[in-house]
Amino acid sequence: MDLAGDFNQEVMVDVENCSREADANGIGGSSIEGGEYRGVVDVKIDEDSLERDEMPEAVPAATAGPSGDEPFIGQEFDSEAAAHAFYNTYATRVGFIVRVSKLSRSRRDGSAIGRAFVCNREGFRMPDKREKIVRQRAETRVGCRAMILVRKVESGKWVVTKFVKEHTHQLTPGKGRRDCIYDQYPNEHDKIRELSQQLAIEKKRAATYKRHLELLFEHIEGHNESLAKRIQHIVENVREIETKDHQQQQQQQQSLR
Repeated sequence: MDLAGDFNQEVMVDVENCSREADANGIGGSSIEGGEYRGVVDVKIDEDSLERDEMPEAVPAATAGPSGDEPFIGQEFDSEAAAHAFYNTYATRVGFIVRVSKLSRSRRDGSAIGRAFVCNREGFRMPDKREKIVRQRAETRVGCRAMILVRKVESGKWVVTKFVKEHTHQLTPGKGRRDCIYDQYPNEHDKIRELSQQLAIEKKRAATYKRHLELLFEHIEGHNESLAKRIQHIVENVREIETKDHQQQQQQQQSLR
Protein backbone atom coordinates (compact mmCIF):
# COMPACT_ATOMS: atom_id res chain seq x y z
CA MET A 1 0.00 0.00 0.00
CA ASP A 2 1.26 3.48 -0.86
CA LEU A 3 0.82 4.90 2.56
CA ALA A 4 4.46 3.99 2.89
CA GLY A 5 5.69 7.52 2.36
CA ASP A 6 6.71 9.58 5.35
CA PHE A 7 8.03 12.84 6.55
CA ASN A 8 9.97 10.86 9.18
CA GLN A 9 10.90 7.85 7.08
CA GLU A 10 7.82 6.08 8.34
CA VAL A 11 6.90 2.43 8.33
CA MET A 12 3.32 1.59 7.35
CA VAL A 13 1.41 -1.00 9.36
CA ASP A 14 -1.87 -2.36 8.04
CA VAL A 15 -3.89 -3.15 11.15
CA GLU A 16 -6.51 -5.12 9.25
CA ASN A 17 -4.52 -7.16 6.75
CA CYS A 18 -0.98 -6.47 5.62
CA SER A 19 -1.47 -8.50 2.47
CA ARG A 20 -4.46 -6.54 1.21
CA GLU A 21 -4.22 -4.65 -2.07
CA ALA A 22 -2.23 -1.42 -1.93
CA ASP A 23 -4.71 1.07 -3.32
CA ALA A 24 -8.02 -0.53 -2.41
CA ASN A 25 -8.96 2.65 -0.55
CA GLY A 26 -6.99 5.13 -2.60
CA ILE A 27 -5.06 6.19 0.47
CA GLY A 28 -2.04 7.07 -1.63
CA GLY A 29 -3.08 10.71 -2.09
CA SER A 30 -4.51 13.56 -0.09
CA SER A 31 -7.75 14.24 -1.85
CA ILE A 32 -11.42 14.75 -1.37
CA GLU A 33 -13.64 13.75 -4.25
CA GLY A 34 -10.80 13.93 -6.72
CA GLY A 35 -9.09 17.08 -5.46
CA GLU A 36 -5.71 17.19 -3.72
CA TYR A 37 -4.81 19.30 -0.73
CA ARG A 38 -1.66 21.35 -0.98
CA GLY A 39 -0.74 24.15 1.36
CA VAL A 40 2.59 25.72 2.10
CA VAL A 41 3.76 22.25 3.06
CA ASP A 42 2.63 19.27 0.97
CA VAL A 43 1.32 16.58 3.30
CA LYS A 44 0.40 14.20 0.51
CA ILE A 45 1.51 10.71 1.53
CA ASP A 46 3.30 9.17 -1.40
CA GLU A 47 6.70 7.91 -2.43
CA ASP A 48 8.09 11.43 -2.80
CA SER A 49 7.72 11.98 0.93
CA LEU A 50 10.28 9.24 1.56
CA GLU A 51 12.92 11.77 0.60
CA ARG A 52 11.94 14.13 3.42
CA ASP A 53 13.65 13.83 6.77
CA GLU A 54 11.65 16.48 8.59
CA MET A 55 8.08 16.46 9.79
CA PRO A 56 6.18 19.51 8.46
CA GLU A 57 6.01 22.34 10.93
CA ALA A 58 2.33 22.96 10.33
CA VAL A 59 -0.48 22.31 7.95
CA PRO A 60 -2.59 25.36 7.12
CA ALA A 61 -6.21 24.85 8.08
CA ALA A 62 -8.69 24.85 5.24
CA THR A 63 -9.90 28.34 4.48
CA ALA A 64 -13.45 27.07 4.20
CA GLY A 65 -14.55 23.70 5.52
CA PRO A 66 -17.98 22.18 4.95
CA SER A 67 -19.83 22.21 8.26
CA GLY A 68 -18.43 21.95 11.73
CA ASP A 69 -19.92 18.47 11.98
CA GLU A 70 -18.24 17.11 8.84
CA PRO A 71 -14.52 16.39 8.43
CA PHE A 72 -12.56 18.56 6.03
CA ILE A 73 -9.00 18.61 4.79
CA GLY A 74 -6.84 20.73 7.06
CA GLN A 75 -8.99 20.11 10.14
CA GLU A 76 -6.87 19.77 13.28
CA PHE A 77 -7.20 17.57 16.34
CA ASP A 78 -5.20 17.40 19.54
CA SER A 79 -4.66 13.64 19.24
CA GLU A 80 -5.39 10.58 17.16
CA ALA A 81 -8.04 9.58 19.69
CA ALA A 82 -9.76 12.94 19.27
CA ALA A 83 -9.84 12.46 15.50
CA HIS A 84 -11.24 8.97 15.97
CA ALA A 85 -13.94 10.21 18.35
CA PHE A 86 -14.93 13.00 15.95
CA TYR A 87 -15.18 10.62 12.99
CA ASN A 88 -17.17 8.16 15.11
CA THR A 89 -19.66 10.89 15.99
CA TYR A 90 -19.89 11.88 12.34
CA ALA A 91 -20.37 8.23 11.34
CA THR A 92 -23.21 7.76 13.83
CA ARG A 93 -25.01 10.79 12.47
CA VAL A 94 -24.48 9.83 8.81
CA GLY A 95 -25.21 6.16 9.36
CA PHE A 96 -22.14 3.92 9.11
CA ILE A 97 -19.54 2.26 11.34
CA VAL A 98 -15.89 3.28 11.62
CA ARG A 99 -13.11 0.74 11.49
CA VAL A 100 -9.58 1.64 12.59
CA SER A 101 -7.36 0.78 9.65
CA LYS A 102 -3.81 1.42 8.51
CA LEU A 103 -1.20 2.92 10.80
CA SER A 104 1.90 4.87 9.79
CA ARG A 105 4.91 4.84 12.12
CA SER A 106 8.14 6.79 12.14
CA ARG A 107 11.28 4.79 11.42
CA ARG A 108 13.19 7.04 13.76
CA ASP A 109 11.37 6.35 17.00
CA GLY A 110 8.48 4.09 16.03
CA SER A 111 5.87 6.63 17.08
CA ALA A 112 2.53 6.81 15.28
CA ILE A 113 2.37 9.67 12.77
CA GLY A 114 -0.52 8.65 10.54
CA ARG A 115 -3.77 6.80 10.82
CA ALA A 116 -6.58 5.85 8.44
CA PHE A 117 -10.15 5.44 9.66
CA VAL A 118 -12.39 3.67 7.15
CA CYS A 119 -15.97 2.54 6.76
CA ASN A 120 -16.39 -0.97 8.13
CA ARG A 121 -17.72 -2.00 4.72
CA GLU A 122 -14.40 -1.15 3.12
CA GLY A 123 -12.64 -3.81 1.07
CA PHE A 124 -13.84 -7.34 0.41
CA ARG A 125 -13.70 -10.42 2.60
CA MET A 126 -10.92 -12.81 1.65
CA PRO A 127 -12.09 -16.31 0.67
CA ASP A 128 -11.97 -18.87 3.46
CA LYS A 129 -9.03 -21.21 2.85
CA ARG A 130 -10.41 -23.91 5.08
CA GLU A 131 -11.75 -26.94 3.25
CA LYS A 132 -15.00 -26.98 5.15
CA ILE A 133 -16.86 -23.82 6.08
CA VAL A 134 -18.79 -24.40 9.27
CA ARG A 135 -21.13 -21.42 8.89
CA GLN A 136 -21.63 -19.14 5.90
CA ARG A 137 -21.39 -15.56 7.17
CA ALA A 138 -23.41 -12.76 5.64
CA GLU A 139 -21.39 -10.59 3.28
CA THR A 140 -20.89 -7.10 4.73
CA ARG A 141 -17.84 -5.76 2.90
CA VAL A 142 -18.74 -4.15 -0.39
CA GLY A 143 -15.58 -2.22 -1.28
CA CYS A 144 -16.70 1.09 0.23
CA ARG A 145 -14.02 3.77 -0.18
CA ALA A 146 -15.26 6.25 2.43
CA MET A 147 -12.45 7.12 4.83
CA ILE A 148 -10.50 9.80 6.64
CA LEU A 149 -6.71 10.05 6.90
CA VAL A 150 -5.02 12.04 9.65
CA ARG A 151 -1.34 12.90 9.96
CA LYS A 152 0.67 14.13 12.91
CA VAL A 153 2.59 17.34 12.22
CA GLU A 154 5.55 18.84 14.04
CA SER A 155 3.34 20.92 16.29
CA GLY A 156 1.89 17.70 17.70
CA LYS A 157 -1.51 18.24 16.13
CA TRP A 158 -3.21 15.62 13.99
CA VAL A 159 -4.40 17.03 10.68
CA VAL A 160 -6.91 15.67 8.19
CA THR A 161 -5.04 15.12 4.91
CA LYS A 162 -7.67 13.08 3.09
CA PHE A 163 -11.41 12.74 3.34
CA VAL A 164 -13.56 10.54 1.09
CA LYS A 165 -17.19 11.27 1.81
CA GLU A 166 -19.10 9.08 -0.63
CA HIS A 167 -20.18 5.56 0.33
CA THR A 168 -21.02 2.71 -2.02
CA HIS A 169 -23.86 1.34 0.09
CA GLN A 170 -27.02 2.48 1.81
CA LEU A 171 -26.56 4.54 4.98
CA THR A 172 -28.71 4.51 8.11
CA PRO A 173 -28.59 8.08 9.48
CA GLY A 174 -29.00 8.57 13.20
CA LYS A 175 -28.65 4.91 14.12
CA GLY A 176 -26.12 3.77 16.67
CA ARG A 177 -23.36 1.25 16.07
CA ARG A 178 -25.47 -1.69 17.21
CA ASP A 179 -28.38 -0.75 14.95
CA CYS A 180 -26.03 -0.29 12.00
CA ILE A 181 -24.59 -3.75 12.61
CA TYR A 182 -28.09 -5.22 12.77
CA ASP A 183 -28.95 -3.53 9.46
CA GLN A 184 -25.89 -5.10 7.86
CA TYR A 185 -27.11 -8.55 8.87
CA PRO A 186 -30.79 -8.36 7.83
CA ASN A 187 -31.27 -12.12 7.85
CA GLU A 188 -29.27 -13.01 10.94
CA HIS A 189 -32.07 -12.37 13.44
CA ASP A 190 -34.57 -14.29 11.35
CA LYS A 191 -32.11 -17.16 11.21
CA ILE A 192 -31.59 -17.04 14.97
CA ARG A 193 -35.34 -17.00 15.55
CA GLU A 194 -35.85 -19.88 13.13
CA LEU A 195 -33.02 -21.88 14.70
CA SER A 196 -34.45 -21.24 18.16
CA GLN A 197 -37.84 -22.54 17.04
CA GLN A 198 -36.22 -25.59 15.48
CA LEU A 199 -34.26 -26.17 18.67
CA ALA A 200 -37.46 -26.05 20.74
CA ILE A 201 -39.11 -28.54 18.37
CA GLU A 202 -36.11 -30.86 18.56
CA LYS A 203 -36.14 -30.66 22.36
CA LYS A 204 -39.79 -31.71 22.41
CA ARG A 205 -39.07 -34.49 19.94
CA ALA A 206 -36.12 -35.66 22.03
CA ALA A 207 -38.32 -35.68 25.15
CA THR A 208 -40.90 -37.79 23.29
CA TYR A 209 -38.24 -40.24 22.15
CA LYS A 210 -36.90 -40.44 25.68
CA ARG A 211 -40.34 -41.26 27.06
CA HIS A 212 -40.85 -43.95 24.42
CA LEU A 213 -37.51 -45.49 25.32
CA GLU A 214 -38.38 -45.43 29.00
CA LEU A 215 -41.67 -47.23 28.28
CA LEU A 216 -39.83 -49.76 26.14
CA PHE A 217 -37.31 -50.42 28.90
CA GLU A 218 -40.13 -50.80 31.43
CA HIS A 219 -41.82 -53.31 29.15
CA ILE A 220 -38.56 -55.19 28.68
CA GLU A 221 -37.94 -55.24 32.42
CA GLY A 222 -41.47 -56.51 33.06
CA HIS A 223 -41.05 -59.13 30.37
CA ASN A 224 -37.68 -60.14 31.82
CA GLU A 225 -39.18 -60.55 35.27
CA SER A 226 -41.99 -62.68 33.89
CA LEU A 227 -39.56 -64.70 31.80
CA ALA A 228 -37.27 -65.18 34.80
CA LYS A 229 -40.18 -66.49 36.87
CA ARG A 230 -41.15 -68.90 34.13
CA ILE A 231 -37.59 -70.16 33.80
CA GLN A 232 -37.35 -70.60 37.56
CA HIS A 233 -40.62 -72.54 37.59
CA ILE A 234 -39.36 -74.80 34.79
CA VAL A 235 -36.08 -75.41 36.62
CA GLU A 236 -37.94 -76.33 39.80
CA ASN A 237 -40.20 -78.73 37.88
CA VAL A 238 -37.19 -80.36 36.22
CA ARG A 239 -35.49 -80.82 39.59
CA GLU A 240 -38.65 -82.28 41.05
CA ILE A 241 -38.94 -84.76 38.18
CA GLU A 242 -35.28 -85.72 38.51
CA THR A 243 -35.72 -86.27 42.24
CA LYS A 244 -38.73 -88.53 41.71
CA ASP A 245 -36.91 -90.52 39.04
CA HIS A 246 -33.96 -90.98 41.34
CA GLN A 247 -36.18 -92.19 44.16
CA GLN A 248 -37.94 -94.68 41.85
CA GLN A 249 -34.61 -96.08 40.69
CA GLN A 250 -33.50 -96.58 44.28
CA GLN A 251 -36.74 -98.39 45.14
CA GLN A 252 -36.38 -100.70 42.15
CA GLN A 253 -32.82 -101.57 43.10
CA GLN A 254 -33.86 -102.40 46.66
CA SER A 255 -36.71 -104.61 45.45
CA LEU A 256 -34.32 -106.59 43.23
CA ARG A 257 -32.13 -107.48 46.16
